[in-house]
Amino acid sequence: MSSLSKMLSVLDLFGPDRLKIDPDTIAERMGLSRATVYRYVKDLCDAGLLVRVDAGSYGLGPRIIELDWMMRQYDPILVAGRELMHELSERTGLAVFASVFYDGHIINTYIAEPDDTYQFSFGRGHPLPFFRGAQSKVLIAFQKGRRLQRLFEEHLANEPDNPYDWPGFSKATKKIRKDGYCLTHDELNQGLTGIAAPIINPGLDEVVGSLSAVGSTDSFKLLRQETVIEMVVETTRRIAERMQHPPTMS
Repeated sequence: MSSLSKMLSVLDLFGPDRLKIDPDTIAERMGLSRATVYRYVKDLCDAGLLVRVDAGSYGLGPRIIELDWMMRQYDPILVAGRELMHELSERTGLAVFASVFYDGHIINTYIAEPDDTYQFSFGRGHPLPFFRGAQSKVLIAFQKGRRLQRLFEEHLANEPDNPYDWPGFSKATKKIRKDGYCLTHDELNQGLTGIAAPIINPGLDEVVGSLSAVGSTDSFKLLRQETVIEMVVETTRRIAERMQHPPTMS
């Protein structure tokens, strides 16, 4: 691993349960000398990727926010689908999520909400649990071949609370692929229902993201569930189509 890769891997130490970190922890977790850690921290601060938050700790810096803004302007799914997501949210009264799977992490990249009614446990940028919730299940189920079994072995096989063995997990993912969507209740937030469908890049024939409509179980009782499923699936199809022919960027 190059020095640059090692320095950037300091950012991997941050997570939902560790929002700031001190040099001693960095040295311990990465097996580095204090001199090397302080050099890395200085360079990351100079680049705006870290910022000092108190006498001995550092947090993610303002450059992260700037990069996040740029990503949202040019992310292919958001460029193609932001307008359609708000349209779906307005028509159903549900919150609509775009989610992606990268490097073993599942995160929501954008949320279109009709109002501030819902208090989501897993908002934008917060990693989602593996194979829990409609967004996560769809993104995992549409992985191909041996990658699916490898993901099971890496993320679920040794988890004490995992309800699946490999045959059960394989059966569950096959059903999602056959249905073309996933419907869940109370898996991420108590009292909420989610319906998610994959965004498939037709050129690559692979899943690049998922779209989900989420709302209270009571709100779903006012809607025809089959109609919401059709609307979600149709919206993912339109997003994938727009990704093939993106609008001209100014």
